[in-house]
Parts: sequence; structure tokens; C-alpha cells
Amino acid sequence: MPALKDLGERAVVDQLKKIFDRGHPVGLGHDCGVVEWGEDYLVITTDAVSARTHVPPGATPQQLGWYLVAINLSDIAAAGAYPLGVVAALAVPRDTELDFVKGLARGMEDCARQFGVAIVGGDTKESETMTLVATAVGKVPKKRILLRSGAKPEDIVVLTGDLGRAGWASRALVNPEQRPQAADLLLRIFPRVQEGIFFSESGVVTSCMDISDGLGTTIHQLSDASKVSFVIDFDAIPLYKGLQGEGRGALEDLTIYYGGDYELVATVRPDALGPLLEKYRQAKGKEEIHKLTVIGKVEAKGGNRLYSKIGGTVPLESRGWEHFRTFSGFGTSTKTL
Repeated sequence: MPALKDLGERAVVDQLKKIFDRGHPVGLGHDCGVVEWGEDYLVITTDAVSARTHVPPGATPQQLGWYLVAINLSDIAAAGAYPLGVVAALAVPRDTELDFVKGLARGMEDCARQFGVAIVGGDTKESETMTLVATAVGKVPKKRILLRSGAKPEDIVVLTGDLGRAGWASRALVNPEQRPQAADLLLRIFPRVQEGIFFSESGVVTSCMDISDGLGTTIHQLSDASKVSFVIDFDAIPLYKGLQGEGRGALEDLTIYYGGDYELVATVRPDALGPLLEKYRQAKGKEEIHKLTVIGKVEAKGGNRLYSKIGGTVPLESRGWEHFRTFSGFGTSTKTL
């Protein structure tokens, strides 16, 4: 029998889906699971933070607590749902200092307050290594839920915010002077909850996903779920300001194939793009950090491709962060089921 390291996370998840084969109104494989609740869906998601893959050097307990809640709210955002509450399970070694746990709690509470929810309960356990788990619950009208499936040929691909922050920060961790800023960029992510609700309420967004493991992997997951192909314009992707002056190869690796930015990528009906962009601009104003950018289009076939004026059109690879693969540094948190 193969070990998990021989398969990688996504192949393992495919095996688990064959076992969990009932009770799924929208199917498995999206950012959230759902339960029918009258005219709404309750959307439910869970994510774990481990000491080995998610804690960069110099991280504070407050940053880790914020991150634990934020990565779950990011999945709620990808479904276009209103967040309702969060529960958490903290498994830590017995010699952990109380101040560390209180710091975790303060970070969790800060993030929950920011997005109008509460930490409504949870569990604490003793463990040889620290593992933190949170579960977030939200709700969305059944007709308005955003899924990874639903993209159609001619749809337009849009992206919130910019890409490359996490890639820059992970590389900057080796510099002690940059480490505090890098840890903050990696852990104090800002889930796009309001943007997800905006997409849902617009009625013209056909699919959506948060970018936890890199744009390359995300596009392939959307492509597989919708049975279509994507063409992404590399030149159109907004880049994190810290990447100015980087060469093409580094830019591609840090923006396309590096996880941890937690922006939303969505597909929009082509006839509704103009009104959507205008309503978004009116809702968000001119804040650069909250911009919505067209970065590509959907086609019926041809495979997923990456286009640029300099490099032409090349295959868009399905690579990024994946658990159970060879460990290569700070990781991200992945929605699996």
C-alpha cells in the first residue's frame, strides 16, 4: 500500500471522497460543506494549523490565533456566505505557557470581532506537538451559493487584491530584520468575506474559490470542477509591491505557484462584467488593496494556459503547496473535502 507521501494530499482526498459518499446537496470538493436549512444552506468548513508546517520563525501567538480563524473565514468567503460563528480545538504540549494560550485566544478573538462573529466554543487537549483546529459556520441562500463548479465558456476570470505577498514573505523570513513584517504578511491574512458576499448577491458569478495553495493549483481545481479550460493573462495579475524588480521566473513562482495569499478568484458571466466591476468600484471606493481585476477567460477546451506578451502562451501547471509532499518551508492551509 502506498504511503501518503507517495500520493500527495489531493490524491488522498480523492480516496476519502469515495468513502464519504452521501448527504452532500452540492457534492464534495468545494471550499465548504453544506447542510440544508430551509431556503438557506448552512456552510461548514474546518482547517488545521500545525507547528511543523504553519508556524514561521518569529510568529507570535496572537498572529497564529488570527490566522487560525482567518483561514476558515476565507473558505466561508469563497462560498459567498455570511459567517455565523467559529469553534476551535487547541491541542498543545502540557508545558505550554499559559500566556501563549491566552495570546492565541486574543488573536482568535481579534479576527472574529473584525468579521462580526464570535468564538462560540471548542476544546482543549494535551498533545506532544501543537495542532490548532477551527471550524467556521455560515449561511447563504441556496440559489446564491458559490461553488468551484459552474464556470462556462466565455466567462471572465476576476481576482480580488494582489498576489505574491505570501511568497515574498516566506522568502524574507531568512532576514531577521524583515522577519516581523514577513510573519505578519503570512499570518494576518484578511479573508475576503465582504467580497464573497458581494459576488454571491450579484447573481452573475458562476464559480469561486480562495487561493490558499497558489493560483496554478486553484485554476486547475476550478477547471476540473467545471470541466472547462482557463486562459490566465500573467501581465494582468496585480503584484505585491515588494516584488518590484524581480525577474520573470521569480515573479511566476511567487505569484502563480506559491500559496498563502487567500484572495478570491471567480468567474463572471461576460454580459454582466461591466456592471459588476462598476458596482464593485462603488462599494469599495478607490482603495488599491481592494481592487477587482480581470485576469483571464474561460474556454471550452484547450487546457489551462498562462499568457504573457514576453513569454507567449505556455501550459499553466497544476503545482503549488500540497500537504504530504516533500516539506519545503512554510505551508498553507488547504480545504480538502
